[in-house]
Amino acid sequence: MVIQRVQTSPEALLTLLRALYVVFGLPSFLLLTVASFLMAGGRSGQDRTEILMFGALMSLGVIIPIGFFVLTTLKRRRLLTDIVQALNGPDRFLPDAAHEVYSEGVGKYFGIDPNIGTILYVHRIRKGQVDVVGLNMADWTSRELEGKTLRLYTKFPTLPCIEISTPWAQRWYDTLGAMEYKRYNTPKPFSQYVSEHVEALERENNIHIPKLA
Repeated sequence: MVIQRVQTSPEALLTLLRALYVVFGLPSFLLLTVASFLMAGGRSGQDRTEILMFGALMSLGVIIPIGFFVLTTLKRRRLLTDIVQALNGPDRFLPDAAHEVYSEGVGKYFGIDPNIGTILYVHRIRKGQVDVVGLNMADWTSRELEGKTLRLYTKFPTLPCIEISTPWAQRWYDTLGAMEYKRYNTPKPFSQYVSEHVEALERENNIHIPKLA
């Protein structure tokens, strides 16, 4: 199965519509909700009831999208956490909090274990499709820093570049540079360990993980 890692046209359109709703729709519904309840304070009887009903209806335009966003974020976090915890181990990959980041908004996890010399990258491409990439020092070729975005260039033709945005991009860029001069020796290459556990991860999380060439 060939995986399209960039957004398809329908996905790009949906992203645009969501952005437009956040910029224009959400503030409008919020304004109408607040205005309705303020107006209802000076009315009585049938008028007050109708205004309150209108305000309650408008509030759904705020509550439903926010609720959906929260539930989606929690679901993505749970997926990322389950995958990372399944691959963690003191002899293969166990980063501290200063060397890992969960970016639920874009469905990404990136972690560096400077003590063992391993890296884990998880990306929920779309529903049911997730990149899970374990790297040793020999699996990547170079790194690049642009503002708060860190890019790691790999030896995988199907995934030549891993990108993560984080406030700690500069620190991690420097950490990776220092790791290049350190000699690591793990019982089994982390990339091999991850590959051997792909089927179990797919089965337990009901996802498809593309194989890297």
